[in-house]
Amino acid sequence: MAVCFGRYGEEKKVEYEGCVIDLREHNGAWDSDWYAIVWDAECGEVREVMYDTTRFGGTDSWATIDATEETMRAVYRYYKGISRKDFDGRYNEAQAKKIRMGDSVKVVRGRKVPKGTTGKIGWIGKNYNYYSGQYEERVGIEANGEKVFVPANYVEVIDWEQRMLTGNARKKEIRRITISRIPGRYRNIF
Repeated sequence: MAVCFGRYGEEKKVEYEGCVIDLREHNGAWDSDWYAIVWDAECGEVREVMYDTTRFGGTDSWATIDATEETMRAVYRYYKGISRKDFDGRYNEAQAKKIRMGDSVKVVRGRKVPKGTTGKIGWIGKNYNYYSGQYEERVGIEANGEKVFVPANYVEVIDWEQRMLTGNARKKEIRRITISRIPGRYRNIF
């Protein structure tokens, strides 16, 4: 039926009919709030709408999940756009730049090893830094016949652009991320 807002002394009104995707509850220290996750066709986005609360009395509100197939297609397209931006803007590049065993790297910071030195990763691990009081990720590089150990953020993978996902692998990953954002009851549709 959608979301019905009822306040004491006011006429009940039904909104977001055919657009309620999911429901959730937020329990605070003293009060609880109930939210409907809805597709707002006017704004073209998924929103959370609070339809009931225990903060004050006099409400007679309710919501039911009633998303239509057309609504879910619009939700899928909306989440796919977000997933594509996230994947292309951050995730794909971060995964390509991630340091792995056997990678060729170039030193870009530090004093112990000259900047511009290249070598292969032979060890990846964590080491306690007594100056900062924290564990930091370090790498062992075999460069010019000797092994040196530097913090992982001092090196950069050479030719990381070639490891970025493209084509069908990129589409498959964007689809996986998109479907993971959709509530579980609808995942079998896609």
